[in-house]
Amino acid sequence: MNGQPDSTDSRLTRDLTTILAGSSVQFADISAGTAAGRALHMEYSATEIGAAGTQKNSGRRYLIASITKPIFGMLAVQLASAGRLSLNEPVREFVDGFNRGPLRAITFRHLLTHTSGLPDMLLNNNELRARHASLAEFVSETARVTPEFPAGTSCRYSSMGFAVLADVIEKITQTPLPELLQRDLFGPLRMQDSWLGIPSGKFEELQPTLVPCELPIWQQQATDWNWNSRYWRSLGAPWGGMTSTSNDLGRLAVCMLNQGTSPDHQTIIHPLVISSSTQNQTCHMSGLVESDRLHRPWGLGWRFNWPDHATCFSDFVSSEAYGHWGATGTLMWIDPKTQIWCVILTNQPYEASQKVIQRLSNRIVSEVRAKTPEPPSN
Repeated sequence: MNGQPDSTDSRLTRDLTTILAGSSVQFADISAGTAAGRALHMEYSATEIGAAGTQKNSGRRYLIASITKPIFGMLAVQLASAGRLSLNEPVREFVDGFNRGPLRAITFRHLLTHTSGLPDMLLNNNELRARHASLAEFVSETARVTPEFPAGTSCRYSSMGFAVLADVIEKITQTPLPELLQRDLFGPLRMQDSWLGIPSGKFEELQPTLVPCELPIWQQQATDWNWNSRYWRSLGAPWGGMTSTSNDLGRLAVCMLNQGTSPDHQTIIHPLVISSSTQNQTCHMSGLVESDRLHRPWGLGWRFNWPDHATCFSDFVSSEAYGHWGATGTLMWIDPKTQIWCVILTNQPYEASQKVIQRLSNRIVSEVRAKTPEPPSN
C-alpha cells in the first residue's frame, strides 16, 4: 500500500493513509487547500500497481459522477445572468413534450434545486443504456413520465432533471455542452484533465489513465454499458459523466473562493453566479415542508452540508459549506466561511466508501483549519 504526498505535513499524510489502509478502497486521490491554493495532494493505491495496470503517478483520472451536476449547472445560472433566460421561466418552451399536464409548471429553478418532480433514473434506464441510447433519447423518455409530485411541492433527487437542463442549455447556446464547458470553464482554468465525456478520438490514448470503478451489483453483468464501458465514459451524461482529477477540481474550488477569478486575475465565473448558486434557494419555496426548506437546503445545483444526515460532507465544516457527492465514491466541498476546500476521489461506490470518505474529510478539515488564519469577519 502506498500514499504519496505533495508537500504537506507528514503526520496528516500518514493519518490519511492509515484510514485508507483500514478500508477496502483500492485507489484514492485527495486534494485540499484554501483560497490561496492547494495545501495537500495525495495519491493512494492499495497495491504497488496503479489503476488499469499503470504505474502510480501516471495522471489518474476518475469518473466523478454527480459532482458533474453543479459544475455544468452554473452554466445555466450564467445564462440567466446574461439575460438569456430567467430561472422562474418554464422549460416547456424549449423541450418537446413538456407542454402538458404537470410538466408545464417545471422551471429552470425547479430543475436546479431537485424540486421538479422528475425522477432520478427512468424506469427503463437499464434498457436505454443497454442499447447505447443517446442523451436525446433520455430527454425524450423523461418527457413521457408523470412527475412524482407537482413542481415546487417537494424535494427529491432528480438526475433526469439535469438531463433536461443540459438539453435546454444546448438549445439556447447552440453549442454542445462538452464544448461549452471546455470553452468557458475547463480551458480558462487550465483543467486539462477534465471532460464531459471522453472525446472519441482520445479514448484509446486516455484509457490507461482512467481509474476503473468498482461496480455496484446492478451493473456487474452490464459489460458494455457500465461505468467502465466506452459507451458510458464517452456519452457525457450531464447528470454524472464527467471525468476529472482532484487537482482540476481543486482549481475550480480556488476559483470559486476567489469570486470567480483565475490565478491570473481573469473573471471566469461571474460573482453573482457563484453567490446565487451557493445560497439556500429552497428556503424561498413556500410549497416545500419546513424540513426541506431549512434543514435540507439546496443551492442551484450545489447542495449544502446536512450535519444530521448520513450524507454530511464532514462533521466540522460550517453551515455555509456547499458541495456534492458522486455515486462512484467521490466528494467535493467548499467552505466559504473558513475558505477551505476538499476533493476526495475514490473508485469504490458511494455506498461502500461513504464512511471512509467522511473520516478523511474530517481529518483534512481539522488539519487545514488548524494551520489557516481565521478569515476576517464581515
